Amino acid sequence: MPTIWIMIAKRPGLGLLTLFAISILIFLATEMLPGDLARAILGQSATEETVAAFQRELGLDLPAHTRYVNWLMGAVQGDFGTSLANKRPIADLIATRLGNTLFLALYAAAISVPLSLILGVLAALFRNTWFDRGRTQWR
Repeated sequence: MPTIWIMIAKRPGLGLLTLFAISILIFLATEMLPGDLARAILGQSATEETVAAFQRELGLDLPAHTRYVNWLMGAVQGDFGTSLANKRPIADLIATRLGNTLFLALYAAAISVPLSLILGVLAALFRNTWFDRGRTQWR
């Protein structure tokens, strides 16, 4: 198999590995935050029984690695949980904003791809001139 096809085949795997590593880092960062999420949501006047029930409901009474694996298995299946602020599934919240996100991404690509192709062709045409080396001078 030519090396270009091997490189192309590796890209999705590296992307998934990156997403996995980032999810672990974010999870660990939120685990290290001070305070109690249930107490912060319910307020200081909440009883211990109410706080404990809310922690069970959110799964905060489980060990950290169990919570992460539960979230990861749900995320792989498209279930990102429920928003505490909106009481709606997070997948629904993402879906409502996906159209605008795709529009912005396509608009940015429509501007950047032709511009970068033009600049690349000009750099190739004016090889070893100030135009070609301008990139290194701007650093």
